[in-house]
Amino acid sequence: MKLIIVSGFLGSGKTTLLLELTRRLASAEGPSFVILENEVGEISVDGAFLSGQGLQVRELFSGCVCCQLAGDLVVALREIASTLDPDCVILEVSGLARVESILETLERYFRELEGTMVITLADLERRELYLEEPIPFVINQLRQADLVVLNKADSGVGGPDTAVERRIADLNPAAAVVTASALEGTNLDLVAEKVRSWMRAGA
Repeated sequence: MKLIIVSGFLGSGKTTLLLELTRRLASAEGPSFVILENEVGEISVDGAFLSGQGLQVRELFSGCVCCQLAGDLVVALREIASTLDPDCVILEVSGLARVESILETLERYFRELEGTMVITLADLERRELYLEEPIPFVINQLRQADLVVLNKADSGVGGPDTAVERRIADLNPAAAVVTASALEGTNLDLVAEKVRSWMRAGA
């Protein structure tokens, strides 16, 4: 079983990307996916929405998987592996999650994973998050990413942004970068193909 972590600061469009990406990846002959939602509040609106789209969803409430719910994350992954046995789990983490801590937990307590990919969304509507004294959560998520999606290219202030791209390259030169719009579906086929390539690697 492989794991894809979808991270990004609050309001960056993670759930929209997750839903559209899963639609592109799902097929009768393709790999099977389970979505694991980590909600900070008591009520999971996103989880209910995804379940309504016919996707298998598990949820972790009232805390963040990088700290308070680290143990619960490992338990949930073991339960998913034993009962559903998907090819891949897609974990949408809280906007305040420290991805580095999640990866450390998995390395220490759940080495059964066949691979982990981190997709981080950067919100082009709020370019100041990346250019003006970036928040530590944002820096951590970008530094751990295998793929950075510059989201909301459909917005009036979106589109290609070389300053943001340079900032991301400084923080994480190894990450692939795709400019996209999760809402409009722009370039999501390219994102899906990068995920498929990663899924095939080592299979």
